[in-house]
Amino acid sequence: MNKEAIIVGESYECRKTDFARPIIGEVVRKENNGCIVNVERFYGLDADKIDQVNGQVLIKYSEIAGINYKKYFFN
Repeated sequence: MNKEAIIVGESYECRKTDFARPIIGEVVRKENNGCIVNVERFYGLDADKIDQVNGQVLIKYSEIAGINYKKYFFN
């Protein structure tokens, strides 16, 4: 997705290349190289890749698959 299409406060499915499975997260803020996402749902093997203090991760805009309209994960 492009930077302009991302809405702060919305949840997105993100397919980060170094994660085992997609994650769901709410965009906290947009930056030049990506956006900071509060991780809401993730696969257990990826726990060590998420900031342990605040549960956030930097996602590149190209790694955002789309908005999460559904309130469940891995349907």
